[in-house]
Amino acid sequence: EAVVSTQSTGDRVAAMLNYNLQQLCGPKCADLKVQDPQKYGFQPKELVKQITDIYTNLDSPVFLEAVGGDERSYKPDLFSLAIHRLVSANMKSSYEIEVFAQFAAKCAKVYETKQEMDLEFDDAPDEFRDPLMSTLMRNPVRLPSGVVMDKAIIERHLLNSTTDPFNRQHLTPDMLIPETELKLKIEAWVKEKLKK
Repeated sequence: EAVVSTQSTGDRVAAMLNYNLQQLCGPKCADLKVQDPQKYGFQPKELVKQITDIYTNLDSPVFLEAVGGDERSYKPDLFSLAIHRLVSANMKSSYEIEVFAQFAAKCAKVYETKQEMDLEFDDAPDEFRDPLMSTLMRNPVRLPSGVVMDKAIIERHLLNSTTDPFNRQHLTPDMLIPETELKLKIEAWVKEKLKK
């Protein structure tokens, strides 16, 4: 059974891993300096190795969606840079690198599909869009303030803050009310759009 079994957990873990991998392998990794790495136990190569191990150990459909769908830190070339570092520093066996490369390819596919879907649904009516991210809602829920948001987005927000992002009032996941009718309208609109 998958360790990451809920979308909100997957989103949180993926965002954390992607952000840290970006800091260690991304375009600004040279800016990451620690005055006395020994003193603080800062071993960037070991961190990259451990992070890539975590990715491959958590490989599941939910986790792949979370990694490839992370709009803040994930880009397919980030994983290519990580693979390059693993190879050039001889940090892992060729088998381990291949396993990570396969995981990276699956994440890239999720990312590409999401990008295509975002373009295809770029003309979605405003009532179908999440007010914070301006993305097509998949599972709309109503907040006590009356605002309708995508469930995954508000749940991600609630992991950091137990407040309504629009009025700062207390908010918990059990206060979210599913908007079933709107969800059916969105699904019908998507279905019609995909026929064209």
